[in-house]
Amino acid sequence: MVGKVVGWSVSAGVALIVVAGGALASKVETWKQETASAFNKGKRERVVISDSGRVALARKLSTGSLPASARVWDLAKTPRGVVYAATGDEGKVYVRERDKDSWTLAYDATDGQALSLAASGDGRVFLGTGPTGQVVELTDEKKPASRPDPSVFYIWDLAIAPGGELYAATGPGGRLWKRSTRGEWSLLFKSKHQHLLCVAVGQDGAIYTGSDGEGLLYKISPEGKASVVFDAPQSEIRVLAVGSDGAIVAGTAAEAGGGSGSSRSSATSSLGSSDGSLTLAGATSETIVASASLAQEPAPKKANAPADPPAKESSKSPGTAAPKAVSPGDNAVYRIGVDGVPREIFRAKALIHALAFQGDRLMVGTGPEGLLYDVNPEERESTPIARLDHGQILALLAESPKSLLIGTGDPGSVARLESEHVPVGTLTSDVFDAKLSSRFGSITWRETRPPGTSISVQVRSGNVGEPDETWSAWSAEQTDPSTARASAPLGRFVQYRVLLRTDDPAASPELRGIALRYQTANLPPEINKLEVPDVNAADGATRQTKLNVRWEATDPNSDDLLYSLHVKKDGWPNWLPLTEKPTSETRFEWDVTALPAGSYRVKLSANDRSSNAPAEALTAEKESELFLIDHEPPSVTLERKANRVLVSASDRYTRLTKAAFALDGGEWKPIFPEDSLFDSPKEALSIDLPELGLGFHVILVRVTDAAGNLGTGELVFEVR
Repeated sequence: MVGKVVGWSVSAGVALIVVAGGALASKVETWKQETASAFNKGKRERVVISDSGRVALARKLSTGSLPASARVWDLAKTPRGVVYAATGDEGKVYVRERDKDSWTLAYDATDGQALSLAASGDGRVFLGTGPTGQVVELTDEKKPASRPDPSVFYIWDLAIAPGGELYAATGPGGRLWKRSTRGEWSLLFKSKHQHLLCVAVGQDGAIYTGSDGEGLLYKISPEGKASVVFDAPQSEIRVLAVGSDGAIVAGTAAEAGGGSGSSRSSATSSLGSSDGSLTLAGATSETIVASASLAQEPAPKKANAPADPPAKESSKSPGTAAPKAVSPGDNAVYRIGVDGVPREIFRAKALIHALAFQGDRLMVGTGPEGLLYDVNPEERESTPIARLDHGQILALLAESPKSLLIGTGDPGSVARLESEHVPVGTLTSDVFDAKLSSRFGSITWRETRPPGTSISVQVRSGNVGEPDETWSAWSAEQTDPSTARASAPLGRFVQYRVLLRTDDPAASPELRGIALRYQTANLPPEINKLEVPDVNAADGATRQTKLNVRWEATDPNSDDLLYSLHVKKDGWPNWLPLTEKPTSETRFEWDVTALPAGSYRVKLSANDRSSNAPAEALTAEKESELFLIDHEPPSVTLERKANRVLVSASDRYTRLTKAAFALDGGEWKPIFPEDSLFDSPKEALSIDLPELGLGFHVILVRVTDAAGNLGTGELVFEVR
């Protein structure tokens, strides 16, 4: 069906500056979700999410009335529509007539497990068992059970050729057996593996079988000539299906870190136990609730939880033929087309137990979390369309073009998935943290709405990260994405809920993306640091003519900031501006020679006017500590006493840093205070005169302060 599509043009995570009335308005941010990973963070009720991020209504799922069983290993259907279910751990087969809901016992095997079923075009149904490897024709009670060979313990899978020949994949010993239409068994192929786990007859008449150990897919002619058509990266090919186009589809079920062990063959020891029980990989002995639900909110993911399938690749052939590395627990579905090229069409961190074609769609059943996927092989897009509350999906059967039967384990049941959609479903997002108290504005979404379907959106907000009674109630439902507003109070946290509805069970709306605009409440800038150099800390090597004022400031809203500087001398009544206009720089080089010496303070103002409307703009201010500006040279006086000259040096503002003298125009020699430390604005120094000749002499003393100002003093005297 063709529906109305509504969209937007805002990019994810982009901060917008909205122009209103000719002035820059407040900054508006966008919270946007449009991917499967984003939507899957929320809570889903009766909706499904494809790996490309499409949210749609789930399909109807109902459980049947199968008698209590541990697991349903296989399903088969005759041309008349009669369905058989092979179960364990009591080795029973149940049958259900066409258009009936009730099951009756069809066969009670002496073996503990009824493992595999196959139905022929003429209505015959065969059963394979374990652990004594029997094959039973269920539709002919007069024919006794047969065994391909005494070495066969497990009939893992059965397939029937158009001519009526029956093929059995068995273990241990990894053999493929052929049963003629006369009931005679012959060995068709012996592999090097412990078990052949699956078998299918292709449209080309060849027989395909998958192994454990190395994960090899063999192609075998009716005469027994074998070749390997695919070597999977995983260690086990568990299940096969044949497409309408002749392609072979293979699913793997290698355990995480399992080496060469397989999920089926590893069960052989327990199959032979006295109670006939079997433990399949992932099929634990936990108590499991025997109910199923439609794609409900998933439990926290385990190590082998489903992962997002690989990204799409452009190709005329479905899937990708490029080799791909696998991580522990990764399993995949591979399609081997008539061209013989294997291509990956699905991947998940799960065990792939069952495959079934329903039209042009491939259904994939997994464990241990019981997820059913709808895979489009052409697009390599998958959608988890149902999830069992507990257990595994072990068997799938296309009952009709509109319904799919699902055989489960832990506990065993047969559920039916209909093509019709449920009437209503919801997606409740995860909680979004705007970091600051915010106002919420428009909410827009992209959607496809076939006739008879609808999508509506609600919003709520709060100031704690987990929604509780302090949060607002859900807003009224908004149905028009072009005009919808998030009618939620001011708050730091926000959440949306999407309601999908249909009046036509054959149609579902689709949500493809949603965006919520919000504006954080404006908060004032924060000035973290204001630094003015301390002249007293200098060494006086350079005369102080400029000061580099530096600062650091942040804005809680990430607004752009502009700064202004003012200065005031101690004793002045008002501040004097230092900057002609606001600047975005975080330093200012100040020529201090234009101001008198003395003690000063600098005041820094930071404002966010460039990012906010004038009425909402805020300013922060910070004053520096007192600092000195010193242009005045030190005062120096000299006095001679006998053979010593006493020097008194002082400065009004800064400490003295060094002194030197020259006698009679000779070289400069340093002199030091009596305590050897230049640590104050006033110092007493002395010069010991050498033995002088008769006549006039001149001593010149120069003293430097920390600001680099130089003061001098002189003494002229005569020696007679």
